[in-house]
Amino acid sequence: MSDLSVEIQALRDDAKVWDQAAGDIAAPRQAVSGLTVDGGHDVTGMGARMGVDQTYEQARSKIEELLGQGQEYLGVLADRLVAVANDYQAREQGSASGFAQLDGQLEGN
Repeated sequence: MSDLSVEIQALRDDAKVWDQAAGDIAAPRQAVSGLTVDGGHDVTGMGARMGVDQTYEQARSKIEELLGQGQEYLGVLADRLVAVANDYQAREQGSASGFAQLDGQLEGN
């Protein structure tokens, strides 16, 4: 195995790690999604008048949004690493094929 092949496999291995990290965010994101507060039932009247429920909802929804973005970005990173690995592999195979043809032509002369 050439050094480039090892690096290609390292890219694929890294992509799996990032893809797993993206998947690992799904459960916390789903949990945050259900942590809503109803001002009439979940906070005191004073808390509702002070906007505790609204402030909490803004924070909760922002966390959910950021987790979603993180999940998306990690997935894109994994996909791009796989694309780079595929590109390197195709170039390596193309170069090897080209060198083999050139070698055959040189030996034929």
